[in-house]
Amino acid sequence: MYCIRPLVRPLCFLALLPFSLVQATDKPALIGGGVNPLSVTRIHDRVNYMVSLNFNNGKTAQQWRSVDCKQGKAQLLYKDLLNEEGFTKARYYGNSYLRYAPAQDDKQMTEEDIRAVCQLPIKDAIWERLSPTDTVGITELVDVNNIQRIGDILSVRMGYDFADIIWEPPYDAPLELKIEHYLYNCKTHQGDAVALMNFDSEGRVTDSLITADIVRRKSDFKINTQKAQRFEQLCQLPAGKSFKAEGHFIPAANKQASTLMGPSMPELSNNNPQWLNKFPLSAAIEHQTQSLIKPWAIPRFKQIRYTEVSALGKTKVQLDAQPDGYIRKLEDYGIWTVQRLTLGNQLQLKFTMSISSSTTLLNTLQTDLRFPLVAGQQYQAQWDSIDSNKKVTASALRCDVTEEGDAHSIAPEFSGKYLLVECHATNEGQPGSRDKLAWLQDLNVFVPVTQQLGDKPENPVKLENVSVIR
Repeated sequence: MYCIRPLVRPLCFLALLPFSLVQATDKPALIGGGVNPLSVTRIHDRVNYMVSLNFNNGKTAQQWRSVDCKQGKAQLLYKDLLNEEGFTKARYYGNSYLRYAPAQDDKQMTEEDIRAVCQLPIKDAIWERLSPTDTVGITELVDVNNIQRIGDILSVRMGYDFADIIWEPPYDAPLELKIEHYLYNCKTHQGDAVALMNFDSEGRVTDSLITADIVRRKSDFKINTQKAQRFEQLCQLPAGKSFKAEGHFIPAANKQASTLMGPSMPELSNNNPQWLNKFPLSAAIEHQTQSLIKPWAIPRFKQIRYTEVSALGKTKVQLDAQPDGYIRKLEDYGIWTVQRLTLGNQLQLKFTMSISSSTTLLNTLQTDLRFPLVAGQQYQAQWDSIDSNKKVTASALRCDVTEEGDAHSIAPEFSGKYLLVECHATNEGQPGSRDKLAWLQDLNVFVPVTQQLGDKPENPVKLENVSVIR
């Protein structure tokens, strides 16, 4: 189970996790599936397609894949896990949950499998410009090489080229070309979008809507008067004749990143401070927290890394001391990451996640915490945090500094003594928690010793792979 700890209590996302993680021990078997023909596209030498997957536990998924037919290489793009109604309930780009990550090599596909994909009956897209490029850099196109009419049904793919690379929510997936696939009845003059796909500079699909997802949103892709007129033109196109409009279009290479539509979620790799730096604390909070740190709680290290190991799972942690005395913390849960700005690795000042554009800041604080800590000391804190939607959450903390111990007993990489601090925390709308922390006196930082959520048993925390840069 993956739990996110807002410093003084854990926030568990078990309800959000799909079957592949929560029920990993079940190992559902694949019992059926196949390539969805509406998903197959060819951009130069690259073929993209989606495979529907049916498992023996009743679960279904859609796996998007890509094959470079020139190099003979296959890649996994992303997987959508579907609910009982066929709607996407979770997406994974490799191990990244709800956030785009680059394609991964598919080492299970054989050369024969790759040849079979490259022989799928789909032609390379050839684009005809339908209108001049608009003021925001979008050019409307039609793929004249894949216009098909079978009986009264017209199959046509509309394209939208973007002059710059943009990143589109909700997954922050890069986008240079968008394709909308329509089926249109030339007799009844009715039709619908049946697939939508976004592509990167290499012609790989980075995001999509298909099957039940696009049916649910079909009102977003209504065929307007202009598009209907285009389709009527194509309905009248004689067999074997190519459609002509405003000329052949070749998308530009090496496009620049958009300055207006960049990623909306934080890039937290290696504990990058750039995102949190955009959200300053109030002057009052800054003055209050700085007075707590200086001079007795200034970190005595540059960076600490360790892996927290407990019954709740494993979490990689990186602590970086800032010049202002705050400690910036990165927690790697595998499928997402969390970043916090903290006082001593206990009191949270700022919070963000890799899968959200929201940031939470400390808004008010009342505390009798004082450094240096001494055995027998008691302290408490009450505070309000405010997120990007202006939602305020109240929290409280009560701690007892109980006894002294040897820091080597926590990890051989730690030196000197520690003070054991037992804390009870409450967070509005969530179960309380009881934690034991060690205040490492040589480093001026808290590290976890035990964790207890609500009425659950207490879990010891072991620190592995510890490294300290002083």
